Amino acid sequence: MRFVGFGFCTGLYVMYSLMVGIGTGLYVMYIFVLAVPADKQKIVDSEDNRPDGGETEAPCGSPRAEECTEDRPSPMEPGDDSAEKSQNVQVDDDDTIEEPKSGMEFNSFEDLLSYYKEYGKKCGFGVMTKRTERGEDESVRYVTLACARGGKARNRTLNVANPRPTGKTECKAKINALRQDGVLRLTTVHNIHNHGLSPKKSRFFRCNREVSDAVKRVLDTNDLAGIRTNKSYGSLVVGAGGFENLPFLEKDCRNYIDKARHLRLGAGGAGALRDYFLRMQYKNPEFFYMMDIDDEGRLKNVFWADPGSRVAYQDFGDVVTFDTTYLTNRYGMPFAPFVGVNHHGQSILLGAGLISSEDTETFVWLFETWLQCMDGMAPKAIITDQDRVMKNAIAIVFPKTQHRFCLWHILKKVPEKLGSYSSYKTGMKNALMKCVYDTQLVDEFEKCWDELINTYNLHENAWLQSLYVEREHWIENENLADFQSFNATIPCISRSPIEKRFQELYTNAKFKEVQQQVNGIIDLNPKLHKSEGAVKTYMVEDEVIILEEFTKPVTHFVNFSGEDAVAKCSCGLFEMRGILCRHILAVFRCNDIKFLPEMYILDRWRKDIKR
Repeated sequence: MRFVGFGFCTGLYVMYSLMVGIGTGLYVMYIFVLAVPADKQKIVDSEDNRPDGGETEAPCGSPRAEECTEDRPSPMEPGDDSAEKSQNVQVDDDDTIEEPKSGMEFNSFEDLLSYYKEYGKKCGFGVMTKRTERGEDESVRYVTLACARGGKARNRTLNVANPRPTGKTECKAKINALRQDGVLRLTTVHNIHNHGLSPKKSRFFRCNREVSDAVKRVLDTNDLAGIRTNKSYGSLVVGAGGFENLPFLEKDCRNYIDKARHLRLGAGGAGALRDYFLRMQYKNPEFFYMMDIDDEGRLKNVFWADPGSRVAYQDFGDVVTFDTTYLTNRYGMPFAPFVGVNHHGQSILLGAGLISSEDTETFVWLFETWLQCMDGMAPKAIITDQDRVMKNAIAIVFPKTQHRFCLWHILKKVPEKLGSYSSYKTGMKNALMKCVYDTQLVDEFEKCWDELINTYNLHENAWLQSLYVEREHWIENENLADFQSFNATIPCISRSPIEKRFQELYTNAKFKEVQQQVNGIIDLNPKLHKSEGAVKTYMVEDEVIILEEFTKPVTHFVNFSGEDAVAKCSCGLFEMRGILCRHILAVFRCNDIKFLPEMYILDRWRKDIKR
């Protein structure tokens, strides 16, 4: 085989002819390539050089490095703002965007975001919303918009020899706005960047890329007609007059089409899901499902609950947890389960959903559908993570339900949010845990929190600030278990009629928890702290185990009413877990209380619940 190549230039076109000889045959292949002067070259998207959506360097489709050097971000690039500089951006004689300055006012958050994104687009940097605080009316009270390259780079791969690229440079450029007199006024402005700026690549930044509804309809229509995505994108490029006039990339079109294909009802997964629900409902009319479909027949959201879940909710629907952190399904739809706890202390499913997005509208649909499934009976309390969108939807659908944050989710973020501080392992972490676990009264918590903030100079930590603002939201096989509770009895460890009462009523799992508290009474000796009328306050000295090796002394206070034998302990065990604590049991013993008040017997732990 031999290759002979030659080329000649005519105007703006270059024709390369490739002559290939194979055996006795001679084949000639002509390749026409559009040759564009260097100052007019466009960025051409290719399979290997498409941007990944990050705010790093924009890609260049040309295979020759020397042809795209002009489009690479560089501090010394002519025509681009260099690092450590800020200035007004002038597009042409009549189009100038004023540089952000303290005191500038905007009527709404949308106006502010639109202005700063446009300013960043002309300057050559991406924009992200770093922090927001909303008022009681859900309007933005405080917001921080920052350069998308701000923040520290996090290594998300275990292969240190081949780290993933990152666009984070700890850039400090940002603006802070505070709502005053009905408008958002800029209070802090930093316009200096520590990296090169490239206006020519602004369209590649994630914040500037958006596929409009009109374009989505065109992509859907073409896809149903069998037209490939690259052809559809090419027609959009021609219609817009060039790549630079489109506010999205071919990759964005492919991502949209991939998701739209999964969500279309038909013979695929969504259609099979619908057929399954119909079969289940035919077998048992109490099976509930609801599918949210858009005008074009695509599945947006789905919810279902089997008859067992609907019956269980009647007895165990007082406290429900809701979480959407389960994202491992091939449709890219978050799995959203409603979970409760039965009378054996086991987790039970009270319904589940698959949702297409995590916005307020979607959560409102899901919560309203779930409420309809449960005959309009809202839970007394619902526990979630700190998602603000979820919080807004709960306030709309469950206005009388107590909403609390899961303490596990909060503490899971501590290493990420505070681990960069040098004092994190030398005292800061323990001080934070002390605030969370060792304080019993509001005043104690406030004092402990102030000491934490002042000792370690955490006044500027946005995560701790937001955590403090929302501090009131902090919290902390079944058939076989039923058989064991009815056919096996755990012996009492004392002669207390109160323990005997719990043995008769509670499931074995919960009675074991009661016995742990009964066993702890032995070392407790309540002392009368003060007395006001019929209410007495007892001080109870106790110990808690730390790390299974050490104990720490703690003091709890129990308020006891002699009129109705009602007591409340500062440890909060009954309020948090529904189990009477040993401190109250010790006070009952001191006051010769033989019969347990009915308020301390919770129906949800009873073993005689009919299922």
